[in-house]
Amino acid sequence: MRSYIKESGCSCKVPELSRKDFSPDAEYFKKLKVIAVPSKLAVLFTLFKSPHCVCDLEKHTGLSQTLISHHLAAFAKQKLAMGERKGTFIEYHLTNKGRKLVMSAKQLL
Repeated sequence: MRSYIKESGCSCKVPELSRKDFSPDAEYFKKLKVIAVPSKLAVLFTLFKSPHCVCDLEKHTGLSQTLISHHLAAFAKQKLAMGERKGTFIEYHLTNKGRKLVMSAKQLL
């Protein structure tokens, strides 16, 4: 297999990349997967406007409660969103990291 990763020194100032940087487990691939799934993007964009509980997210996005909960768990794991108990509901909002990701996604669209 031919390698496209330059092994020798180079005069350009681009940081060196290793094979693990191109692994699907690499951190930036995980972030890109968040904005590559339309349903995840719908939840992120809705939370960008204001905090919501899962039932409100269902109404705004048309997605099922289980799918929204699955996405919110993935966002929490990546520290993009977090929930805060408000009486009997949990209200979810984007973290600063999540807001930056949505702003970046908006620039791409």
